[in-house]
Amino acid sequence: MEDVLAVVNNQLQKLGLNYEFGSMTESPPKYPYWVGGYSEPEGLTEDGKEEPTVILTGFSRGKHITLEQQKSIIKDHFRHGVSVMTENGSAVVIFYGGSFPIPLEEGDLKKCQVNLTIKFWKGN
Repeated sequence: MEDVLAVVNNQLQKLGLNYEFGSMTESPPKYPYWVGGYSEPEGLTEDGKEEPTVILTGFSRGKHITLEQQKSIIKDHFRHGVSVMTENGSAVVIFYGGSFPIPLEEGDLKKCQVNLTIKFWKGN
C-alpha cells in the first residue's frame, strides 16, 4: 500500500494541492487542504491485483466553491485513469471514483470527500 500512497501523494503534488496522508500536520493549516486515507478489500485476484480505495477529504473555510473547484481538478486528472510504474516494479492505476459534499454545522468550515479507485499490482 505504501507504493499506492506514494503515487497518490506525487500526483496530488503535481496538481498543486495541499495534501497530506493521515492528518494535516501544518498548524495552523493552510486552507483549502486535503487529507488522505484508504480502504482495502480483503483478498487478491488471480493475477495479484489489489483494489483499494483512496479517500481524500477536503477542508476549506468560507465558500464551498473552493473545494468544488479543486475537486474538478482531481476529477479531470484521474477521469481516464493515471498509470504509474514505481521504482520497485509495482503498477498503479488511479481512477476518479466519485465524490460528495459532507454537511457540517461548524461555522464556515466546509468538507468534501473524493474517492479514488485504485488497481494495484505489487512489484518485487
